[in-house]
Amino acid sequence: MKSLNVLVVDGSAVFREIVRKILEKSGCTVTVEGTGAAGLESASVQDFSLICTGYNLPDMAGVDFCSQVRGISDYKHTSLIMLTSEDNTATLKRAMLAGATDIFNKNDLPQLETYVQRLVKREMRSITGRVLFAEDSAVVQAVLIDILTDMGLDVDAYTRAEDAWEAYQRGGYDLVITDIILEGTMSGVTLVRKIRRLDGDDGDVPVIAVSGFDNVSRRIELFHLGINDYVAKPIIQEELMERVYNQITAYHLKLELRSQQQSLNRMAMLDKLTQLFNRYSLREFSGRYFSDVDRNNSPLSLAVLEVDDFKQIEETQAAAKVDQVLAELGIWLKRIVREADMVARWEGEKFVFLLANCEKEAAEELMQRVYSRLKRLKPADVSIMASIGIVTMSVGEKHNLTSLFGLADATLKQAKKAGGDQVLSHVDLTE
Repeated sequence: MKSLNVLVVDGSAVFREIVRKILEKSGCTVTVEGTGAAGLESASVQDFSLICTGYNLPDMAGVDFCSQVRGISDYKHTSLIMLTSEDNTATLKRAMLAGATDIFNKNDLPQLETYVQRLVKREMRSITGRVLFAEDSAVVQAVLIDILTDMGLDVDAYTRAEDAWEAYQRGGYDLVITDIILEGTMSGVTLVRKIRRLDGDDGDVPVIAVSGFDNVSRRIELFHLGINDYVAKPIIQEELMERVYNQITAYHLKLELRSQQQSLNRMAMLDKLTQLFNRYSLREFSGRYFSDVDRNNSPLSLAVLEVDDFKQIEETQAAAKVDQVLAELGIWLKRIVREADMVARWEGEKFVFLLANCEKEAAEELMQRVYSRLKRLKPADVSIMASIGIVTMSVGEKHNLTSLFGLADATLKQAKKAGGDQVLSHVDLTE
């Protein structure tokens, strides 16, 4: 891994050695100099990502050293920190005006160590992603493509917003960078507007707007349209890199969080053992089934299945075996119902079926088939029997999940009271 090059300039040999050890401990390659002149000479012949200077140097003031470093073209945007024993506002102001990016007290070096560790982490970070880039200046486009590809990004570049929009609709982008004024009939503003009018993830991809006209009202309007960030021309490489990194990182974190939330939702809605919907999910989704009865003039049937003599299975089989019986039963029940139907584990060995657009005769036929095949299933190599209670709700009847389940469950209890191992339909649904 590439090391971070650091220059330390201070008149005290003891302090230079202390700072060197701190920096090398953080993985930096360190050059130390005792005077400002020597430090400027090193900066002119080497490339440093961080320069640390004392406030008072033997041959010049630290603020003068900072000013001269900023005069070197390659160091206009380099991190430049000042180390001082004078901890006051006036010192901070002089250091900042001279070009320092931060100031640290020599008596609180742990703060410096933390700063350096974060800087190393920032400089050594990597990023992956795909960028859609719209820019009609060949020179600017070439420069930005080099910057973005050096960051490790894949770039699709276009000079016209129309072509960029066509590419965007094919999907797969993590960031959009667009100039506001582009050749062709479609502007960058229109491109942003079209992106933000899309539904779902396609409309949430971060957008960085670029413009040579740094007008306040224009920026405000762009943010109203939904851009995430704004960069004015001429573009400063270091600034653009930070903005790109922040936007893509935030977008990836958002996608990861959304994926985790979806996984948690699935986990919360599924019964862990059987991987069927649980009672909560049944209550959550059943409303659609009941509303379809009147809206689509379609009957709804509900069936409750309970394994007979399950207590005996629990008493004669190991706990792991009992769990395996229920797990295999859940997989089988999910596979046997129609795609439009819903099957859920209510509790223990009891399962509920919502059978969409299903008349009484069709529901009886379906559950008879479940009953017959179940007798031959032998989940986990254990023979089981089951009782099933069925109730059908016709158009015009007023029921919800609780009342319809109550009728089916009462029918199930009648079947079990009559000896179990049978399918029984509720006869009269006129409550």
